[in-house]
Amino acid sequence: MRVTNIRIRPFNVGGNFQIELPNGISILIDPWFTGNEFPGGFTREDIEKVDYIILSHAHFDHDLDVGYFVEKFNAKVFVGALSALDVLKFNKIPYDNIFQVFPNTKFDLGDFRIEFYQAKHNPSGGRTYSEKAIAPVEGHHACDTWGSMESLDFLITTNNNYRILMASGRVIWNDLFDLCKEKAPDMLLRQAGVRRGTGDMRTGEQVSAEELAQLMTRYGAQTIFPFHHDVMIKRQGLDAVNAYMDDVAAAVRRIDPGAQFVNPVACQWYSIGSDVLTED
Repeated sequence: MRVTNIRIRPFNVGGNFQIELPNGISILIDPWFTGNEFPGGFTREDIEKVDYIILSHAHFDHDLDVGYFVEKFNAKVFVGALSALDVLKFNKIPYDNIFQVFPNTKFDLGDFRIEFYQAKHNPSGGRTYSEKAIAPVEGHHACDTWGSMESLDFLITTNNNYRILMASGRVIWNDLFDLCKEKAPDMLLRQAGVRRGTGDMRTGEQVSAEELAQLMTRYGAQTIFPFHHDVMIKRQGLDAVNAYMDDVAAAVRRIDPGAQFVNPVACQWYSIGSDVLTED
């Protein structure tokens, strides 16, 4: 007998995931499809349902397609309070569709519960600044500026108490690890690009597979999905990244035999659940 807790579809660009809850609710995290090429010619038009959108931060590679999904599906958007007005203006989102989020905000929506926590996108002391921010997209400058300054981690809890943690920020303080001891997330979504030192977004050496596995297992989740493959692939190449992920997965199994690190295939649905099996 098998029970499905959630279905999840990673897209391997930015922090872009689609999550389908057992009650049929569809959640998009950091939707970014425009300008990307996906297996089988997949496009944003292939997304059939979106009820909620959650933004970890407002960089273009995390919010560029928010307006499209709001217009098509009347999706409701969770976004940091400081970034909210500029995200709303750029994406032409109706005011009624915005949930402005402050750290330590909690929402019980009936369909699921969600809690938000303070995160930090840029390294502490990295001395990163740009008058043009990072945007290659016309009109997105204000959003990109906020994207470097305002970042959120969040915990989604389904009605059957399955917990999904999005750890979007840098590891600057240990609060999220302490929180995990209390909240006990079942699934972790965590950026795989972790670099040493305080270099800016485009510099710094990637940590070893062993170091990344040590970090991933600190959250205590049984299932781990990495994200932001696009940045790593641009720097290292696809074959090198896949080999690195295999090494991370092996290290995770050794460090925590109860955990599984998944190097996902873009646009592939994954069913996460529990089985009750008889033993001979």
